[in-house]
Amino acid sequence: MLVSLAALVVALGVVVLVAVLVPAVNELKKTIIALREFIVNTENSLHPALGELSKTLTDIREMADAAAARREDITTLLSALGDTGESIHRLNGIIGGAVQAAEKPVMYWAGVKAAAQNILGNITRKRG
Repeated sequence: MLVSLAALVVALGVVVLVAVLVPAVNELKKTIIALREFIVNTENSLHPALGELSKTLTDIREMADAAAARREDITTLLSALGDTGESIHRLNGIIGGAVQAAEKPVMYWAGVKAAAQNILGNITRKRG
């Protein structure tokens, strides 16, 4: 009787184990299938993006090579622009000096003219 009871407990344990493991294995199988589909979809989505990235990197490399080839021309251009800026600065200084030199006689003349008008106005008022 003890053996029959032990066999019954073992049989009941096996039934419970099977009842739990079968759904778990089915869920695991569904999860693995979904994961496989996800990986395939991701791989299919990444291939075009990686192709475009490779093309973009090639274009950037070509632009960098072209810029490196033109580096001497760019350096020459920037040097010429710097020289032009210095020349404009010097010319501005020369023109500023000429304007100041031309302003002084004009200011003196305006002062003399105003003084003469004032004096003439005073003389005219005294006579009048």
